[in-house]
Amino acid sequence: MNKLVRKLPDNVQLLMLQEAGKTHQEIADEYHTTRQAVTWRFNEMEKYSRGPLRQVTESIPWDISDRDLKRKVWKQEPYMGLRAFVQSRLGAEVGRRAELALKAFRNRVSRGEVLALDAERGVHYVSREPADGNLVIRWPADMPQDDEQVKLFELEAPEESSQA
Repeated sequence: MNKLVRKLPDNVQLLMLQEAGKTHQEIADEYHTTRQAVTWRFNEMEKYSRGPLRQVTESIPWDISDRDLKRKVWKQEPYMGLRAFVQSRLGAEVGRRAELALKAFRNRVSRGEVLALDAERGVHYVSREPADGNLVIRWPADMPQDDEQVKLFELEAPEESSQA
């Protein structure tokens, strides 16, 4: 077992700290360990935290609740680009690695592609079809389109994308 993990309190205490509103970083600072060690312990308990990406991931209309699909999709660069796209649309700061994925995502979308999801391939680019309208993703057929949610996935105006 990793020495850093042993410094942390038991799982019940960790859950109490989280319930009290402490972030993984705050818990790590309190116990003189790393945020990754805290996150690892929560993951071992299958208590996952999406932190600041929660609003972003909840906005994406795809069902990736299947654990294997989620693992596949989460690490794919196109999905990282999509998350960064939505993050920037929500006015949140985008990190350096996400910035690179966002640039690649915008390049593909500007060439007439949209991002699609399927269980076999995860997320992948496909040619834009008329049914995709002005969106950067292929909207799932079984998912209603809420106007506010849809706005997050619309192509940007030329002046908006040139400022990014």
